[in-house]
Amino acid sequence: MKYLGEDEEGVAAIEFAMLAPVLILLLMGAIESSHYVMVKIALDGAVATAAREGVAQLNLSEDERDAKMRARIASLMSGHKPAPNETVTISTTVYRKFGDSYPEGFEDLNGNGVYDPSEPYDDRNRNGSRDTSSAVAGKMGDVGDVVAYRVVYPTAPYFDMMKPIFGDKIDLTTSTVARNEPERGVVL
Repeated sequence: MKYLGEDEEGVAAIEFAMLAPVLILLLMGAIESSHYVMVKIALDGAVATAAREGVAQLNLSEDERDAKMRARIASLMSGHKPAPNETVTISTTVYRKFGDSYPEGFEDLNGNGVYDPSEPYDDRNRNGSRDTSSAVAGKMGDVGDVVAYRVVYPTAPYFDMMKPIFGDKIDLTTSTVARNEPERGVVL
């Protein structure tokens, strides 16, 4: 006769029943995280490719180049559908040169978070005044312009049961900057 605590039959089954949900959750979390990394890498490549192709198509109008860039990103991302009922956001900002794309830095002596005329600043272009970023009108720029591309790609979890952990969607964001060709060339 065995007493309580001496019978070890079924212990492995009980231990497995206790640990299996945790192990499955960890495995699904790893798969989900890998899914987001894979989509982010694909998005980075798609935006970089579309930007590279866009800088050489200066014989087309801005609207045609913009449409081709958006279609190229959609084509390259076709294997990774965005989250249901969500929209991919693609924006471009045009600058005359790289230095125009961000404001000159400053030392915030009084700690108010904004530039005050008495505070020292980094005069990158040596014009004697602090310059903010200065975008120009347009979507894709003209010859020699610098175009900043920013894409927000809403991605749903791979497993629905991971939504309480990851949410209904994660907005994957990527950006790149490219300078248009110095002259109008052939259409790709």
